[in-house]
Amino acid sequence: MKRKKQSQNYIPKDSVYFVAKERGFVARSAIKLEELDKKHKLYRKGMKILDLGCAPGSWLQYASPKIGTAGKILGIDIAPVRVDLQNVVTVLGDLTELHSDSKIFESWDNFDLFQSDAMVKTSGIPDSDCARSLELVEHGLNLARSGKLKTGGTFIAKVFEGPGFTPFYVQFKRLFAKASVNKPDSIRQGSREIYIVGQGFRPQVLELANTKRESQD
Repeated sequence: MKRKKQSQNYIPKDSVYFVAKERGFVARSAIKLEELDKKHKLYRKGMKILDLGCAPGSWLQYASPKIGTAGKILGIDIAPVRVDLQNVVTVLGDLTELHSDSKIFESWDNFDLFQSDAMVKTSGIPDSDCARSLELVEHGLNLARSGKLKTGGTFIAKVFEGPGFTPFYVQFKRLFAKASVNKPDSIRQGSREIYIVGQGFRPQVLELANTKRESQD
């Protein structure tokens, strides 16, 4: 079987790649996170962060100095990271198998911020890739709903645009005081990647919805 040719517009080592390399980041995705941070003021000193799909570690590199030595990050991925940072702990784990009572969280309280640059392996079928990317984000949201994200906390995740995104985002917005869809300039041209940012997590919305359902039963 012949391999599918890369798009003629695809340049593996573009200007963003070289900017990231010059600044010591292990991947160009750190520049995307920097853009999101400049826009939304995501970090503060002393934060506790859960980084889902953290390998190779560029988001860890960016967030680590932002939260300082009083802060701490737990990074989880099925692949090992390529960075070693004082206020970061990384473990091997599958996001799709995580639960609030997983042993990984035994020594951790709830978090101020969830960040996820995790992504499924693309199939080349846009509708399928979008649906699977949303499923991956839902795993992270389930952890947030279970109490791992503090009230008022922030949730950042990468998804693909496509069918199913709009109804998903309608529900996502209900969980946060403020929500937005973002496409950083550093995303490759033609990519369907976008980032959703939710700030001001409102778990009481879930409680009200559950109470309403119970009263209707």
